[in-house]
Amino acid sequence: MKYWSRSALSIYKYLSTMSNTIDKMILDIGKSSNNAMLQKYQSTYYQASKIIELIDRKRKMINLKVSVEETLNKLSKINKRILTLVFIDGVKSELVAQMMDMSLRTFFRKKKDAIKEFAMIFQSKGYDEEFFESEYYHESWFISVYNSCLAKSASAEELMDKYLVKTVFNEMSKFSLSYNVYV
Repeated sequence: MKYWSRSALSIYKYLSTMSNTIDKMILDIGKSSNNAMLQKYQSTYYQASKIIELIDRKRKMINLKVSVEETLNKLSKINKRILTLVFIDGVKSELVAQMMDMSLRTFFRKKKDAIKEFAMIFQSKGYDEEFFESEYYHESWFISVYNSCLAKSASAEELMDKYLVKTVFNEMSKFSLSYNVYV
């Protein structure tokens, strides 16, 4: 469960941007429905199907964002601060440890405890492995980050923001309709 939780925390800060991108993609599809040349190659059914697919993805993003926020708000103060600084604000571990006046070793122990508490609360709210597998397993933008969390956990390194952003948006661009993803 900790990898699903880490994935949700890692993706959290990008969900608003991804949601806005989907809005723009839907707008582009709507605008293109007036284009006679595109109507020749794309049926109304195809366009409607793409809009429905994008709206479902946006629903999943919004639900994930709300569930992460609710779970963060139920954490102890110190755990909430650690996870917020690391995953949402993107502050490096050394700096967080210094800001919180603790050794780096203590910080990593507390970070591990914070993720564990987050995962327990997340799971108690119904966001367990079964939920993630049914809701997000076929969402490449989420699974790519989940797989990164699994791969990186073996070496105990932190996820790098640039890699995450690139991975998420590359996966999102795969479901666009030949439009560029707005970043």
